[in-house]
Amino acid sequence: MPERLRALRDAAREGESVLPLYGPGVKDAFVDGLYRQHDLGSALWEALHDAGYERIVFFSLDATLTVRDAASRRLPADPDAEGEPEGGAAVMRPGFSGPLGRRRLRRPPAAAARTESRAMSGAFAVRMLRSLMRDESTPTAVVVEQLEVLERWQEARAPFAAALERWLEFRPGSRNICVLVFGGASLAEVRAFAEGSRDLPGLVQVVQAEERRPARPGLLRPPGEAELARLVHRLRIERNLRIEDWTRLEGAVRAMAAQDVPLETWERRLGRRMAAEGTPLGQERLHRYGWITATVADGDVMRRLDELVGLEPVKRHLEGLRYRPPAGAEPASHHLVFTGNPGTGKTTVARIVGDLYRELGILRHGRVRSVRASDLVAGFVGQTAIRTREVIDGALGGVLFIDEAYELSDQADEFGRQAITELLARMEDDRAELVVIVAGYPDEMREFLDANPGLRSRFPPENVIAFPDYGPPELAEIAARQLRPMGMAWGEGFETALGEAVAELHRTRARGFGNARAVRDVTQETAARWARRVKDDRDLPLEPHDLPERLRHDARPVPADTAALLGELDAMIGLAPVKRSADVLVKRLRLRRLRGHGEVVAPNLLFVGPPGTGKTTVARHFGRIFKELGLLERGHVVETGRSRLVASYVGQTAPLTRRAVERALGGVLFIDEAYALAAGGDNDFGQEAIDTLVEEMERHRGRLAVIAAGYPEPMRRFVAANDGLGSRFGETIAFPAYEVDDLLAILRSMAERQAYELDPATLPAARAWLADAARRPGFGNGRTVRRLLERMEARLADRVVDRPDADARMLNLLLPEDVPDELG
Repeated sequence: MPERLRALRDAAREGESVLPLYGPGVKDAFVDGLYRQHDLGSALWEALHDAGYERIVFFSLDATLTVRDAASRRLPADPDAEGEPEGGAAVMRPGFSGPLGRRRLRRPPAAAARTESRAMSGAFAVRMLRSLMRDESTPTAVVVEQLEVLERWQEARAPFAAALERWLEFRPGSRNICVLVFGGASLAEVRAFAEGSRDLPGLVQVVQAEERRPARPGLLRPPGEAELARLVHRLRIERNLRIEDWTRLEGAVRAMAAQDVPLETWERRLGRRMAAEGTPLGQERLHRYGWITATVADGDVMRRLDELVGLEPVKRHLEGLRYRPPAGAEPASHHLVFTGNPGTGKTTVARIVGDLYRELGILRHGRVRSVRASDLVAGFVGQTAIRTREVIDGALGGVLFIDEAYELSDQADEFGRQAITELLARMEDDRAELVVIVAGYPDEMREFLDANPGLRSRFPPENVIAFPDYGPPELAEIAARQLRPMGMAWGEGFETALGEAVAELHRTRARGFGNARAVRDVTQETAARWARRVKDDRDLPLEPHDLPERLRHDARPVPADTAALLGELDAMIGLAPVKRSADVLVKRLRLRRLRGHGEVVAPNLLFVGPPGTGKTTVARHFGRIFKELGLLERGHVVETGRSRLVASYVGQTAPLTRRAVERALGGVLFIDEAYALAAGGDNDFGQEAIDTLVEEMERHRGRLAVIAAGYPEPMRRFVAANDGLGSRFGETIAFPAYEVDDLLAILRSMAERQAYELDPATLPAARAWLADAARRPGFGNGRTVRRLLERMEARLADRVVDRPDADARMLNLLLPEDVPDELG
C-alpha cells in the first residue's frame, strides 16, 4: 500500500462512516512498497483492504458500480427491498473491473434478439449503495469517485443526498464506510464546493469532520522521498534509467520530493525523457531542466548558514536543532520565535530552517510560506478561521512564517484572537506536517506570546532566537557583497569611505532599523549617484563622493567655533563651573570630529548638585549641541524619573524602561533624581530598571545620550548599583548652589519674562529674603526664586486688583511690600 494512503487507512480502521479524499494526489499514480504501480482506484483498494474491508465497491458517473476483486462480487441479490428499478427491470447482478476485468450491471435481454448493454440508472445505483451500506454482515467500503461531476447527475442527486445524510448518522456497530473523492487540491476548495452545493447539504458536515481530524487523513499529497526512490528504481529496471552518481542519488530524490510534483509527472520526466534520451539522473541535470529549484547535498544547509554575514547567536542555536532525540523520547517542539529588527536575516534563516528540517526528516518538503497577520484575518464573522485554515493547508509539509505576528494580538476586534486560536489547534493537530515560525520586534513578540497561554506552550523559551542588529563591520561586508556584483571598479579610498558611511548609518539608526535593507538603500543610491556622474564612461570607478552626503564625514558641516555652540548656555545666569566643563567637553568633541579618526559619539553625563541649579535646562542645551555636532539625529530631550521607569509588578519594569529609551533615541534621556532607582535595595524593581538601562545604553551607543541627575552622595550610590553603570558615564559635571547675586539676577530675569518691573527699592528686600532662604534646609535655588516671584505676584494682586484707580504701571510694578516677611 502506498504511504500516502496510510492516514486514510488508519482513519477507516477507527470506524469513520464517511471520509473525504482530496488533494493533488487524487489524479496521480502510486508506487507501493513492492514497487507495483497503481492508479487511484487500485491504491485505494489496497488501503481499504488493509483496513479490513472485505467488500469494496466503486461508484462513478462513467462506470456506475464496479469492483476490483472477486470477493466484492458478493452483492445482495435484491439491492432494495423498497421496490424495483424504473421500467420493471429484472434482478441485477453486479459486475467488476480491475485485475479481473471489467463488467457492468445491466438488464438481462427480454428476448434473444435484444442484446444491447445499458448502464443502470442513477437512482437504482444509489439504492444499491444504500443496500450495501445497510448490510452489516460484510465490512463494506464504497468509493464515490468524481463527486463534483456526480453532483450534476440529475437522477442520482436526490437519492444520493438522502443516502449521505443517513450514512452520516451514528450507527452503533457499523463497520461500513463511504469514501468521497473530490477533485479539489485543498480542503478549502472542498469546503467551497460543499457550501455551494444546495443539493448535497451533508457535504458540509463531511468537511467539518475532516477539519477536526488531526493530520488531515483525507489529504492526498504528492509523493515523498521513499515513493520517489521506488519510482526511480522501477524506471531503472524497466526503462534502463541511468544514475549519474549513486552517492548523491539520495540528495537528488530529496530535491525531487521537495518540489511537491505528482509522481505521474516524475514518471514522464524521468522515464519518457531522461531514460529515453539516455541522460543520467543527477541533481545538476534536474536543476538544469528546471525540475528542481536548487541542488541539495549533505551539509549544504549548514554551509549556507555559515556563509551568512554575522548572526553568530543564531548560528549557534540552529546548530543545536540538528540534534534528534532518541527513539521513544518525548519529541521536541520545532516551532520557533525570531525576534529582532527588520533586515536581520529572519526570512533567509527561516528558509534554511525549512531545508534543515526537511534534511532531518521532520518536514516533507520544508518550503516556506511567508504571511502577515492581514493574510490570516478577515473582516467578517466566521471568515477568519476559514482564511487561517486555508493558509495553513497551503503550508503543510513545510514552514509557515508569520512576520510581525504580534499584529494578531494587537487587533482591536476578536478576529486576530480567532486566528491565534485556529493556529494553535492546527499546530497540535498537524504537528507532523507543520512548523510555525513567528517573527517581530522583541518587546512586541513577548507581549504576543503572553496574549494566549497556548502560545507559550507551543513556543518554549529555548525556541526563541534573538536576531541582533548587524554591527558596522557586518553592514560593511553586506554593502560590499551588494556592490561588487554590480561590476563597478572601486577607486582609491572608496572601501574606507564605505566603511565609515555604513558606520554612520549604524550610529544614527532609529527603532526598527532596517539593517541589510537599509544598506541596500545606501548601495542603490550610491550606484545611482555614480551612474549620474560617469554618464557613458562606465570605466570610471566608484569614488567616496558617490556615497550619500548624509553619511559622509567630509560632507557634514562642523560649527565654526565653540562659542557659537555654547552661546545659549553661556547666556545662563551663574553656573561658571558648569560652563567651564561644557567648554572643555565640546572642544574635545570638535577635535575628534575635525581629526576624522575614531568613533565620535555623544557622551553620557552625570549632573550632580542640589535641586533648582539648572540641570534640566542645561540638559536641553546639550541635546541641541550634540545635534549641531552631528552626534545625535534629533537632539530632543525626554525627561523621566523613577515613577515612569519602575512598575509595580514583576516583568513590567524592563519594558517601561525600554520604551523610555526608544522615545529618546536620537536625543537625550534625562533622568532626574536618578538615585531614586537604587533606593529600594537589590530586591526592588528599581534595580531591574538600572540593569535594563545599562543594557540599552550599550545597545544604543551612539544613538542616545543619557544624562542622570541628582544630589552628589546619592548619585554615587546610584552609579555603584550596577558594575557596568559607572563606565557608561564618561563625564561628571558638578552644579554648585547659586550665589545670592545670581539668585537675584534670576529673579529679575523671571520677572522680565512675565513683563513685571522690580522697583529699585524692592531689590534689597528680595536679596535679604533670598539670603535668608539660602541658609535654610531644603533650599531649592532657582525653584525657590520661582516660588518667591509667585508669592510677590499674589501680594501685588491683593494690593491693586480691586483698586478703582489701578493703572497699567500699578498692575506691573513690584514694590518692597510685595516681598513676603516670612519664608513660608
